Amino acid sequence: MLSGFPASAGIDPDMQLRAYLVAIDGIPAEAVWRAARLFLSGQVRDHNRAFAPSSASFAEIARQQQAVMTAQSRPRVKAEPEQPQPKVAAEKMALLRQAANGSRSAKRALAEMFPDNPVIARAARDAQEAVG
Repeated sequence: MLSGFPASAGIDPDMQLRAYLVAIDGIPAEAVWRAARLFLSGQVRDHNRAFAPSSASFAEIARQQQAVMTAQSRPRVKAEPEQPQPKVAAEKMALLRQAANGSRSAKRALAEMFPDNPVIARAARDAQEAVG
């Protein structure tokens, strides 16, 4: 990879190579190859393409590529199909709308339709008490 960048004056290439090897120790070869490809193709943001990356920058991109590879190898979770919900009859929706707008007769009709629902029953009682 270093041959893809101009040589820096005063830097021992063997020492630079050792620094890269220490930095990428334990990172899979595929991730290292992907990182090298990104640097050589100029796809690494905030990297001056006139110079070789530092060993720390190279290792960071290699670790990112390792994380990408790990994420790509995970099995995909399939979303459960949405269960169809029963539709509410139009007359019930009209009664609900009327009850929400304060209709006492609609509240009583809903209480007769849903005798087990405490909210509706209380609303119908309250409407009955208001009448009188």
